[in-house]
Amino acid sequence: MSGNQGRARPPIQYFLVLVVVNLMWAFQFSGAKIATEHLGPVTVTFIPLALSTLLFAPLVRLSRGQKPKPRFTAVVVRDLIFAGTLGIIPSQLGLTWGVEHSLASNASVLTLTIPVLTAIMAVILLGESMTIVRWLSFALAICGVLMVSDIDWRSVELFRGTYLLGNLLLFASCLGSAFYNTYSKKLLETFNPVELLVYTFLVAGIELLILMLILEPPKLGQLLSLGMGVWTTLLTIALFSLSLSMLLFFWVIDKIDVTQASLSIYLLPVFGVLLSTVFVGEKITTQLVFGGLLVFTGTFLVTVYEERKRLRAAPGAVER
Repeated sequence: MSGNQGRARPPIQYFLVLVVVNLMWAFQFSGAKIATEHLGPVTVTFIPLALSTLLFAPLVRLSRGQKPKPRFTAVVVRDLIFAGTLGIIPSQLGLTWGVEHSLASNASVLTLTIPVLTAIMAVILLGESMTIVRWLSFALAICGVLMVSDIDWRSVELFRGTYLLGNLLLFASCLGSAFYNTYSKKLLETFNPVELLVYTFLVAGIELLILMLILEPPKLGQLLSLGMGVWTTLLTIALFSLSLSMLLFFWVIDKIDVTQASLSIYLLPVFGVLLSTVFVGEKITTQLVFGGLLVFTGTFLVTVYEERKRLRAAPGAVER
């Protein structure tokens, strides 16, 4: 657990914040799909990241306040490069690129691995442990996601040559997300959430810019002809799906274990389906409602129930 928790907050706050975080993350899937109809995957990944960096860079000094600036030692710079290169690049680019070369059913199955991969990395990199409550919560959440996603297993072709490249890119995205979620907790010992967001996005943005100039040289006429709808989508991804959501996620993992927070990622498909009922007019089924309840129960158990249990066991702690 983080040693800078200070005054304990009600665990229900962490649960509610994670619900909001995943709601913002859910928009990125549909938003990126809209944008890739007009731009290449590298460009679609780069523009929101660049916009996010530009929007929040002025807040870096303000966020630090009177506290001393972090020292950019060789180890700190290395860690930032690791987080940006091995975390953000594959998680963002792998998803955008992978969906183009694979099936939606394959993506649904592979996305299930993110919380599991995060839990494994948290055990290895951070020394976190898997408790009985966490195993139970994972089981409930996975069952709920499978019900909500309603995956046609006959259409799942993870190892077929036609989709192998796309599936590898999607799995790289899952690994990148798990690594960034886990490694960020380590970096929060040096940086505050705004600094961490800006510096890691800056690293990834520079690398994506080089890739974009090589693979998808931008044409000014193409960018100017995108229209307000596409630019609004890219800005929404930058502001909510990338920036505010990650700042809130950093705040949560600074208070509780990464394994606890990562389970909330199973809320993504629930919100994805719910958003489709709002914007596409799909029907809300009993299976969707029951599956969503299972996911919410699993997330609630691992954040609220387990955290309250930990607080009660802590010496001198007062449960709130």
